[in-house]
Amino acid sequence: MHFFCPDFPPYTTVDSTGSHTGIGVVKMKSIMDSVGVDYTIEINSNHGRALAELKTGRSDGFFMASQNDERDKYAVFSESVMTNRWVWIVLTSHREEFSSVPKSGYTVASLLNTNTNRWLTKTGFNLAHPAESITSLISMLDKQEVDAVLVAEEVYNHRFKNNPRYKVILQQEKEFGVYISKSFLNRHPQFMEKLNKAIQASQTKR
Repeated sequence: MHFFCPDFPPYTTVDSTGSHTGIGVVKMKSIMDSVGVDYTIEINSNHGRALAELKTGRSDGFFMASQNDERDKYAVFSESVMTNRWVWIVLTSHREEFSSVPKSGYTVASLLNTNTNRWLTKTGFNLAHPAESITSLISMLDKQEVDAVLVAEEVYNHRFKNNPRYKVILQQEKEFGVYISKSFLNRHPQFMEKLNKAIQASQTKR
């Protein structure tokens, strides 16, 4: 079984020695080891690429992800592995101008191929081009190319936690889980039940 996961620190990333690391990797390795299947993990690119690899059959699944309609066409979403908080980041000096709803002349941005970016598009915000990394996203805010950015809180905290320059405002909490391809589940129809049981067992250990 092969997972192709996005480079999405602090959840799934590669350290300076080339080893897979991150809070999502640690959690999922523990869960997959308890399921008892042989698996490999590759980490690269972003969520769009992870879905593309799954669609073409080069991957059997990816994590960490929140659920959306596009992903649901090709894969089945697991039980919740952890909670992901979506937060707005604004310059503290511009806090009073913040708007959590679309308005004229107000521009926002998020990360490329993420559910936060998809949500902004569907909600009708005036969007700047999505950023490739959290540092380039916050740079857009610093340069005032955008008024606010929407991102997973842990992704922001990984680089900018407790920075007084920025104000963090909760938008919503989303469940983070694993997507397993429908073609893999056709070949292994019992797998999803085993995976979800392992996820549930991991939650009770906390």
